Amino acid sequence: MFTVFDALDVLLVAVLLYQGYRLVVNSRTLNLLRGLIAFGLLLYVSRLLGLSTINFILSQLATVGLFAIIVVFQPELRAVLERIGRPSQREDQPQVLALGEIARATERLAERKIGALIALERQTPLGDYAANGVPLDAEVTSLMLETIFARNTPLHDGGVIVQHGRIQSAGCLFPLQQESSGVRRLYGTRHRAALGLSELSDALIVVVSEERGSIRVAQNGLLSPDLTVAELRERLREAAITSGAQNPRGFNPIRLFQRDKLSSATTTTKPLEDVAHAD
Repeated sequence: MFTVFDALDVLLVAVLLYQGYRLVVNSRTLNLLRGLIAFGLLLYVSRLLGLSTINFILSQLATVGLFAIIVVFQPELRAVLERIGRPSQREDQPQVLALGEIARATERLAERKIGALIALERQTPLGDYAANGVPLDAEVTSLMLETIFARNTPLHDGGVIVQHGRIQSAGCLFPLQQESSGVRRLYGTRHRAALGLSELSDALIVVVSEERGSIRVAQNGLLSPDLTVAELRERLREAAITSGAQNPRGFNPIRLFQRDKLSSATTTTKPLEDVAHAD
């Protein structure tokens, strides 16, 4: 007989499956999960049909593959564990105040077509990526960001990491998004770096194209359409307000990339083919 406890058991399993899906969606971890499911089904079928040779080979591969997965997918597995363990908290005031300076610097850099890559740390620590850059621990100001990304400077081609309203490090190297050849063809290094970091963390990454002067935002493995400065300010403001309130785990990706009615009526989205460039 189906009891209330059975219904509660089913509900808890459904919640766990849904939360697990949210942890791995829009990342290479989802592809890993699909591969493991396919491998498990193949192993089960081989045992069910009594295919001893195939079953032996798959069993040996499973033993070796477990260690290979841990090594190859270490960044993705670490990101999932950090998402599970990170606390739910609102953005601190220095981080919110820094958003205005970031928007102002982004506007000026875009006007002069100077490339930029700015990552705002959230609950997922970015210390490993900050370690390969130049430590600054400086106040976030428009002038500071413009100086860092000025052409022909040592820090121009790297990324900036902002933590708790301060520039933690500059000239940082972010992991590149390499999921498909289409991504490599359509996007340059800066955009692929923004996508790569957004897949492994909950950071918000602002990208300025050096060739087109366009502004985009990467979050949760997604890249927004070209944004005007007003749209960037609105999304930063909106994200700061909704952080910890409507989505305690971080920025709400739906609200972040959703074009409001007024913006969609006045702004057109350029096709992806227009963004193939070196940055």
